[in-house]
Parts: sequence; C-alpha cells; structure tokens
Amino acid sequence: MINEKQQAKADKCFNIEDNKVAFACLKELVSQDDSECKPKFVLFTQESCTPCAEEKEAHKEDIEKGLITVMDVDTPEGFEVAAKNEIEYFPALVLLDCENKLIYPSE
Repeated sequence: MINEKQQAKADKCFNIEDNKVAFACLKELVSQDDSECKPKFVLFTQESCTPCAEEKEAHKEDIEKGLITVMDVDTPEGFEVAAKNEIEYFPALVLLDCENKLIYPSE
C-alpha cells in the first residue's frame, strides 16, 4: 500500500489532463521514489498478442531502464496479479503498489 505522500504525488499526476504529461509525471514519481514500498509500472502482455508487442516496442526504452516491468499474463504470477486487479484486456500498462494492487486517484 502506498503512503499518503506517494498518493498525493500520484493524485497530482492523475489530475493532469494531457496524457503524455501525466505519464511523464507518474514516471518521475516511480523513478524518484526510494521508499521500501514504492510504486511501479507493470505492462501486462500475452505472448501471441500483436498489440502487446507494439506496446512493448513503444515503451522499449523505459523497459530497458527498468522503469516498466513486463508481466506475461500466461504465467502463473502474471495471471494472479492481473486477476487480483480485474485486468482483463491486454496490453495494459498499470501503476501498482508494492503489494501488486492498482493505484487509483484518491478522489
């Protein structure tokens, strides 16, 4: 679970209307957080999913930097985390806390 300070920063990002600017804000939150329980980006994919491959390519730089973790939903861990958060459509790029729960705006 994220703390109040992390939630406040996430809320600031979620409130930005421009998606690219909001995503950059969230990336900054993830990359600069040095807490034990820091937020993380996870890109849920499937092996035979063409849009998933395209999404991985679009985020290749952030994946290589370790800013985005790719999780295949056809693996036991990927399936469990996706099911826990009711993620049913792939690809899906989401922000998770250290307990693998979706981070939502607090409002």
